[in-house]
Amino acid sequence: MAPRPRLRALALAAGALLAPVAVVVMPRDGAPVVVLAGNAAAAAAAIGRADGAIIASLGSFGLLARSETPGFAARLYSSGAVLVLAGLGGGCSGLRRDISLSARPPS
Repeated sequence: MAPRPRLRALALAAGALLAPVAVVVMPRDGAPVVVLAGNAAAAAAAIGRADGAIIASLGSFGLLARSETPGFAARLYSSGAVLVLAGLGGGCSGLRRDISLSARPPS
């Protein structure tokens, strides 16, 4: 196999493997997001400039944040965030609880 066809095959395989990951980590409007920057202070400043609220600290480089206004992820990038990912999980992350998905069986 020549180098170019191998490179194309490798790029196609990488794209096929990474596409599902991209769908999962893409931030959604109204949902919590992980905001990464040079340090937590820079992440907090970007969240403030993007009209968001800090939910939790994620170490020295990131924060969990949320905004009800559409386009929050784009505003975070333009405000200085290095990376914005979907805040996966529940619990204290600020996700709204859907009461129709209760763990208790109906009585």
